[in-house]
Amino acid sequence: MRRFTGTDLGVAPIKGPFSRYLNAHETALLVALVKSVAPKVAIEFGCNLGITGARLLDNVPTLEKYIGIDVPPDHVPSLQCQRDEVPTVAGCYAAHDERFYLLTARSQLLRTGHLEPCDAVFIDGDHSEKAVLHESRLARRLIRGAGIIVWHDFTNPAVEVTQALNRLHDEGWPINCVENSWLAFMRVENADEQGDQGRPRTRRQ
Repeated sequence: MRRFTGTDLGVAPIKGPFSRYLNAHETALLVALVKSVAPKVAIEFGCNLGITGARLLDNVPTLEKYIGIDVPPDHVPSLQCQRDEVPTVAGCYAAHDERFYLLTARSQLLRTGHLEPCDAVFIDGDHSEKAVLHESRLARRLIRGAGIIVWHDFTNPAVEVTQALNRLHDEGWPINCVENSWLAFMRVENADEQGDQGRPRTRRQ
């Protein structure tokens, strides 16, 4: 995988508060990546309390709609290390923003018909390999035009994101990683507008 630095991505400091799962540095990296595609619609798998969503809404001025997805409070994650991460009130930190929409659902039950086309997707929910693969493939189909998918917890040994992204990379997905973080990303160009029967294409950074 190609490695990028914060300087490469044009990262600038942003104001908090920040999620306990995504520190200030990683949040600023995420903002720079999402902002680079000037998105109107973004989707986050695993919005938790909505703190990261709120920071994106504060710092990406093109956003018109932000869909945060998280599980119901009685959900039991498949990975033991995530069983204390299920939010009691998902999205509460972003709920004041009229652009924020909460979808309570188990992501592996979602299909393209449940969500609208979007420009950016942040994947930071169920960190099992099966869930990350499902969310990634779903995200790739949802991207319209030139967009971006960003993942968190790549190279985190406690979860299975690395295995999932290595598998996708082996399948030809041009996934990049960001130094001094657990972030990875891929730019996607959906060819639907060019009459290519809706097949998404990836494009090199």
